[in-house]
Formats: sequence, structure tokens, C-alpha cells
Amino acid sequence: MIFLLELNHTSVTTDSSMSTFIAPRYLFVFGVTLATVGISAIPTQVVAASATGANTIYAASCAFSAVQIASASAASGQTVVIPKGSCDWGANQLTVPGGITIKGAGRDLTILRRTARVPENTYLVRFDCWNGKRATFSDITLEGAMLPESYDRGLGLINGCVDFKVSNSKFRKFTFAGVEVRGSSRQRGVIYNNHFINNYNPALRNMGYGVMVFGDGTWPALELGSANAVFLEDNYMIGNRHHISSNHGARYVFRYNVGVATDATQDYPQVDAHGVSSSPQGTRSWEVYKNSFSAQLTGNEQAYSGVGIRGGDGIIANNTFSKNITSPIVLRLEYGTICGSSYMQGQVREAYVWSNAGTTPTSVCPASIALNRDYFTFAKPNYKPYSYPHPLRSL
Repeated sequence: MIFLLELNHTSVTTDSSMSTFIAPRYLFVFGVTLATVGISAIPTQVVAASATGANTIYAASCAFSAVQIASASAASGQTVVIPKGSCDWGANQLTVPGGITIKGAGRDLTILRRTARVPENTYLVRFDCWNGKRATFSDITLEGAMLPESYDRGLGLINGCVDFKVSNSKFRKFTFAGVEVRGSSRQRGVIYNNHFINNYNPALRNMGYGVMVFGDGTWPALELGSANAVFLEDNYMIGNRHHISSNHGARYVFRYNVGVATDATQDYPQVDAHGVSSSPQGTRSWEVYKNSFSAQLTGNEQAYSGVGIRGGDGIIANNTFSKNITSPIVLRLEYGTICGSSYMQGQVREAYVWSNAGTTPTSVCPASIALNRDYFTFAKPNYKPYSYPHPLRSL
């Protein structure tokens, strides 16, 4: 066996192959049974362990220090398992390279909580995929602090994570975003079977995304129906200002999800795509189909919109909308753009919208986004959706 041990003076139960020791606090890695080490007896605490040649490393607890030790010992292709528990990670950020899988005991069983104010661009868990390897995350709840002037984020997939998977998890109460994807013109992966709940601070009236997707600023050829996008499918999303938003050349597919607006988020589109604004490029493409949008509101209030597009090209098809959503599908210019002005880079130029339960799209500025010139109310010719379920889910 290989054992990763944090030595202390606390007694723990170990299996029959282990002995007990006394020593200052150090980290040891043994390739032999502990009895051969020859240190006098007092118990050790097992921080992580894996069988020789196995692909799984177990953190001793969900505490940040235990998970950090376990993940630091993991090699590419290995899985770090975080056990059941609810742990306060304060202001800490766990940074993991691509190639590692982080897995909990199950949604609502392994809970990692942010409780302190953090600088911008700080995550609870951050995958850095500079090495070009896959990131995988599952079966964990990440919970934000929702503190003033602390734009915390849950899970980060940074520097071009390709073929990533995020599943069976929950992301709630983050001020900026539950999940953020950044970088790479090849960005692709699937986020599925997750819950995104109340990722929005109403006091700010800004940010608050279930998932935020940033591209790398390039403007690739339109590839609707291909694998080259960030896929969200079979997620439950409620109380986020936008369940998904995008910018900087991003491409996404939003399908088979349940989206719900609340009193706090009723003024915002549930699905969003930026035009050129805070980034030199807006969203490149979006595909939004076979989703259910509704609103859980008090009294006789109405939610604004299910899908609100400010830039890029794509398709919107076969979605349903509850009757308390006023403008189910809205095509508009980016904020600050004058209606009727000359064509602006990144604005909607090729949108196909059809079969949305009798709903037709609304163009906020017909002079700039015109029917049968910039958007069309029939199926895109030769369009074929990418395989569902996403093939990565079976890997």
C-alpha cells in the first residue's frame, strides 16, 4: 500500500497492516507497511491513501487542508475523492491541474463552503488546464458566501479546459457565478445533472450567473451542431440572474434544462448572450433548445424574459415558457448601442427561431435586427443538433 500520512497526536482506527507512531507533524509517503519504519508508537492520522497503481486517492475529510494534500499527491489520470461532510473553506482556493478528477460523496453529502471575503477571480475550486488535459468534477455542493464586495465564484475551468465534465453537483449563493469557463477557441465540454440555485446578490443588480462562459477573444467560423461548444444539459436552475451568460467569443449549447425565475431575478432574461461591450468580442454562438422556462413569483407578477440575446448567432427552438413570462424570446442590441445605427460588430445577424410553443421572438430594435434579414422564424436549413446525451457523459 501507499499511505499519505499527516502525523499528529490524535488516535485513529487503522487496518491491521498499520502500526502507530509518535512524531512531529510531517507528511510521509510509505511504499512498505508502517511497521517497518521503526518509529515508537503513537497514532497517526491518515490523510489520504491509495492502493499501489490504483487511480483513486481518498482525502481524510472535506477540510481544505486534507483535500489540498490529497490533490497535491494526485497524478494525471487519478481521482481525488472527498468524503461526506460539510466544511468551511474560509477564503481558500483549491487549484488543480487538468488531468485530475475531483469527486465527492454525492450532491448534498459533500458540501464545501466559502465563508470569507475574497479578491475578484477567486474560486472555491479552480482547474487550470494549461497542460491541455481534461478536468472532471462531480458529486459535490459548492456554496458561496454572498458577502458585500466579494465577487466569489464556485468552480473555475480556466485556460482552455477541453472535454471537461461537471456533473451531479450543486452550486448556490455565489455572487459572480456558480461555474465559470474561460479561454481556448477549442473550448468544449459538458455540464449536466447539476443544480444552480440563487447565484445572485439582489443588492448588486449585476453579475449573478449560474454558468458564465468566456471565449478567448477569437471569432471562429459558425459551427452550429458541432461538439465545439460548452454544453449545458439536464440541469435545474433557479434564482440566478442569468442561468447562463457568455462573452469574448464564447460558444454554448443550452438544452434540456429547467429554468426558473424568482422574485429576485424576474427582471432579467434567464438565458443571456453578450454582444460587444465589456470585452472586445461578444458571444460567437448559442443554441437554445428543448428547455422549460417558468417563473415562481408572488402575487400576479410577471417575469421579463426566458431567452434574451444581445449578440452572436444561433438557433432557439422547441422551448416552452410559462404564461407569467412577458417576452419569452427577445433579440436586442447590446446596451449603449443606438437603435438604427450602422451594423455593430458582434450583433445578431443570423438567428433562427422556431417551434417555441406558439411564441414568436421580439426584436427590440427592428431597424437594426430585422425579420427575414437578421432573424428568421423557421428552422435553419440543414441544421442538425449535436448528439444527445452528450457523448462525454458515457466516458
